[in-house]
Amino acid sequence: MKTKMPFDGFYLKLLDEQNGTHEYEEYLRNCKENPLTEEEQREWTESARAAIAELEQLNAEPEPTRQAAEPEAEAEGISSLQTPEPAELQEMCCTVQETEDAPEVEVVPAEAIVPLGQIGGDAPAEKERWAYASELIGDAFQNWGDGRVLLDMGTGRGKSEFVIRKMAGWAVDQFLKGNYDNRILMICPLTLLHEDLEKRRRAEYLMVFGDDSEEGWDLYKEVLTVITYQKLEQLCKGDVSDQRILQELLDRHRIIIADECHYWSEFSAFNINTHYSLDALLQAEKDHTVVYMSATGRDTWKLLEEKGGPTQSERIYRLPQYYEYVKAAYFYARHNLVTILKRLPAGEKAIVFMELGDDLAEMEKIFGDTAAYYCSPFNERYRKKYSDFSVCVKDGQQLKDILFTTKAMGVGIGLKDRGVKHIFIDQWNPLEIAQSLGRKRSLDADDTCTVYFRDYSLDWYWGTNSGLKRFRGMLLNKYLPAQAYMAGEEEFNKYLHSDNPEVIQKKIDKSKILEHNVVNGYHINPLGVQQVEHDIEMLYDIMSSTNYPESFMKYAMFNLHQPIKAYRFKDLEDWLYAHLNQPMDSEEMTEKIMSFGYIERYQGREPGQMGLNKFLPCYGVKIVSDRENRRNENRNKTFWTLMKQ
Repeated sequence: MKTKMPFDGFYLKLLDEQNGTHEYEEYLRNCKENPLTEEEQREWTESARAAIAELEQLNAEPEPTRQAAEPEAEAEGISSLQTPEPAELQEMCCTVQETEDAPEVEVVPAEAIVPLGQIGGDAPAEKERWAYASELIGDAFQNWGDGRVLLDMGTGRGKSEFVIRKMAGWAVDQFLKGNYDNRILMICPLTLLHEDLEKRRRAEYLMVFGDDSEEGWDLYKEVLTVITYQKLEQLCKGDVSDQRILQELLDRHRIIIADECHYWSEFSAFNINTHYSLDALLQAEKDHTVVYMSATGRDTWKLLEEKGGPTQSERIYRLPQYYEYVKAAYFYARHNLVTILKRLPAGEKAIVFMELGDDLAEMEKIFGDTAAYYCSPFNERYRKKYSDFSVCVKDGQQLKDILFTTKAMGVGIGLKDRGVKHIFIDQWNPLEIAQSLGRKRSLDADDTCTVYFRDYSLDWYWGTNSGLKRFRGMLLNKYLPAQAYMAGEEEFNKYLHSDNPEVIQKKIDKSKILEHNVVNGYHINPLGVQQVEHDIEMLYDIMSSTNYPESFMKYAMFNLHQPIKAYRFKDLEDWLYAHLNQPMDSEEMTEKIMSFGYIERYQGREPGQMGLNKFLPCYGVKIVSDRENRRNENRNKTFWTLMKQ
């Protein structure tokens, strides 16, 4: 019988892209010149069906232990027997997976592939650009065995593609050969990502197996299961039935993929249950291969080490983030966001990452239906208005020129749209900023964009609660109930009686790191407490600085390999430099500078010299004051002079 390769030889194509070979083309040509006879095709199809039949039999009867060498698991009361998959598990699981395509670039030469030992901050930049997960890892995953593996790799480095094409393809191949021990459970953080994965996962199957290959689809569904962290947490904290489903889920899968695992560092302040999923996976490391993947996992790697001990160095794979698509970067004042957006060149799209649903509502009042708006479906206040992703993005293409979104789109979703030329990041949290920065997936060297980061220091002079002060207040309100609870019974009772019971309960409900119900009483999320404490400490440090851009770079989780410049409006810049070293009446200069509209008034009042000098350094100038003391008509008048810094 002629050879018919799994996935129609698709993995030969990946190897060709890595090594510059042409085995895939030769395989296709051979298939065309020497097609399978009807009998051979029937044999191959029957072999696949036989695997499916054996699969059904396995699902109807308990499976022997995965390996004879697993008595430790039995001793700990962890069953390794295969049991029938309950209906609840079938409903819970979603067999989808993200295809995170690598940029469309020229064939990778063999000498450009970077070995593990060369990856890191000192790796040659020219080599880094060619390194993808499948290239770096190769076939090593087949022998990982039980324990922890870290994929610390930037967006666009093919982490998900490695799982969907290489790991899952190998698992299907092993299944056809009678080895049923390599099922993969993949966990992702968001419903939006789940839905996107389903669509793209089906497209991948159709490309590999064709429209009429139900056998192939059944095999792929069997080897790859995807659920959310939230569903895993629901099972972890559930009743006896949920615990049974959880154990069966873990028993069925030898390999667990924790996708976007910075989830524990980013979402714990808003999800009371995140510690359940972390504890479950740390426990699973004893008898599973658990792969943690993130482009911004710095804090999560520390967390894993704190909770579960160090990671073996040979099981850490690093590929730095690729930022060559960023052609320029600026700091901007929030007051100027709308003006900048309205002056963008026609046909150039912009995506704006904002902190809150309230920000989306504010922008909708200005831009109306000319822009799109998206927030999480879990946003209690705005989900009915802004949680329809289909009106914002389709097939990786942004549907309107401007898209305003919260961090709900900052995880796992990639924009493959040449028209997106501007990314505005109004957020303050370094992890969220890094995630938002990575949402654009560059298609080639010409697919570039400009990035804009909010300079929060331009808010501070006014003493408003719209900037970092507001977020600090929100974090403190979130933390106070948990702080009182952790201080002990006496202090917590004082807190519970410090105000009306309904008010106190509302504060606890808003906390999201402490909850109360009549059945189980109080429950605290230690990960959430840790994250909020970290964020509060970081905010105080940032706000104590007189130079926000310096603080920004101190905590930044990326390196653009270029300076981030202050955004300048050319008309104001021209006027300032045309009037250097020319004394001018202070009121006249204030009026003229403010007439451009780029500096915010506070409660209708004009800024003084100090206020203007908070803004003008962006243009490389400052105001120097001089009072006229001579006996003339200008005596005791204050004059300002613009000087270069």
